Amino acid sequence: MNIGARVASEDDVPMLVELYRTSQEHLVSERGGAVHALNEALSEPIEALFESIVHDDRWLVLLGTLDDVAVGVAVARLDEMSDATRLATVEVMFVDPPAREVGVGEGLLGAIVDWAAPRGAVGVDVRVLPGMRASKSFLEGSGFVARLLVMHRQL
Repeated sequence: MNIGARVASEDDVPMLVELYRTSQEHLVSERGGAVHALNEALSEPIEALFESIVHDDRWLVLLGTLDDVAVGVAVARLDEMSDATRLATVEVMFVDPPAREVGVGEGLLGAIVDWAAPRGAVGVDVRVLPGMRASKSFLEGSGFVARLLVMHRQL
């Protein structure tokens, strides 16, 4: 089994769109997912966004692969904070459920860290919904800790 993570190109946009849309379908079924999907989703039209950010140095767009088949997607961006330090934020991280627990997520996350560190990022943020215990455990096992909780009251 060959597991990998590679930088996406413009040729990968149809697959990126498909994996992103699948990630959003999975997200809305999670606790807090519907509001998150509306508030934090990448901007539409998603095809045009992917076409532009695959060429933008402030963004990293990855495909996670299993035997050269795309089974995951990760999108991260590099932002400057108010004091000009940099922070990498993972906007999308998704591995198709049948391809989980074999190392695709680790490959994607490792590629993000490897990309962010030499660009001067002081850290990497990944948002996780409260019911996504497996994702939280995966991130904690990769050295991540919670630094912010967002409380919400539905009206």
